Amino acid sequence: MNRIENISILLAAWLAVAFEVAFNGFRDWFGAQIGLLPALMVYVALSASWPGVVLLALVGGLMHDSFSANPLGITTIALAVVGLLMRAQRDLVLRTQIYAQVMMGFIASAAVPACVVLVLTNTHHPVPLTWRLVGQVMVMAVGGAVVTPLVFLAFKWLGRWFIYQPLPESHYRDSRQIKRTRN
Repeated sequence: MNRIENISILLAAWLAVAFEVAFNGFRDWFGAQIGLLPALMVYVALSASWPGVVLLALVGGLMHDSFSANPLGITTIALAVVGLLMRAQRDLVLRTQIYAQVMMGFIASAAVPACVVLVLTNTHHPVPLTWRLVGQVMVMAVGGAVVTPLVFLAFKWLGRWFIYQPLPESHYRDSRQIKRTRN
C-alpha cells in the first residue's frame, strides 16, 4: 500500500468522523446515527494491507471515541476485530461485486456496535440490552450496507485520479524492424 492510499484512508476516516459528529439528521430521523467507519473498514480490509487495517482501527477508533460517550479505545478494539477478521478471509469475498460489498457492509456495521456493547457490558459502563438497542443496531447495519458500495466507488474514483494507471499493451512491438525498399 502506498502513501497516497494511507493518506486518503486517514483523510476519509477524519471526514467520516466529522460527518457523524456534525450531521445529526440520521439520528433525528431514525433514532440512530449511521456509522461510516465500519463501511470504510470493509474497504480497507478487502483492498489494503494489514498495517492499513490496524492504522484505520487505531486512528478512526480513537477519533470516534473522542467525540462519543464511550471510554477511549472501545471502538478501536471493535474496528480492529472486524477489520482483521475480514482481512483474513478476503480471498473468499468477491470484493468487486456490489452484493458482496452490501453484505460485508451490513455485517461490519452490525458487528462493530455489537462488539462495543459486548466490551461495555464487561466494564463499569454497562449498556442495558433492550429492543430499542436492537433497532438502533439494525438501522446502523442497513445504513452501513448502503454506504459501503459508495465507499468502494469513491476510492475507485480517487484511484483513477491519483494512482498511476499502466497503459494497455499495444500489439505493435518496438523491436520489430521495418524494411523499406525503393519499389
